[in-house]
Amino acid sequence: MKNFEKLITESLNEVTRIGIKPGVIRSWSINKRAKTRWGLCKQNPDKTFEIQIAEKLLTDDRISEQACKETIIHEILHTCKGCMKHTGQWKYYAEVMNQVYGYHIKRVTTGTEKGVEDYKASGSLAVKYVFTCGNCGATIYRKRDSRFTKHYRHYGCARCGAVAWQKEVV
Repeated sequence: MKNFEKLITESLNEVTRIGIKPGVIRSWSINKRAKTRWGLCKQNPDKTFEIQIAEKLLTDDRISEQACKETIIHEILHTCKGCMKHTGQWKYYAEVMNQVYGYHIKRVTTGTEKGVEDYKASGSLAVKYVFTCGNCGATIYRKRDSRFTKHYRHYGCARCGAVAWQKEVV
């Protein structure tokens, strides 16, 4: 397993070294349940942050320390003012980190980009429902039950506005 504390320290140092000021990070944790994401940044009501990193990222020997730091920095950037979304200032900061340190920080990263070509999220779900608009043919795929899957007859199509969904359970 990679040294999580060392990676956090190095990542924070690299971010602050180029003048980016992260927010107050209250806690760091390793998420053993994460199956479909590499990291997560949650903002608390007191404006502090909690960051989780997927255990798979730290334990898989095929994933480099640089790839781990890219995820850690990705989450650190979310703590900066106005950076909770992957747009505007967050995107600018990610580009600066990429240029200065040669990283490949972006909104979404696949297993292949992390160096794990055969990586498949073990908990990822297959598509369970397919909805097709009877008016324009637009298609919506869903993996889980939701309000939409249960009450699809009450929702209009985003493309044409019609309320004419046809449901197919896969």
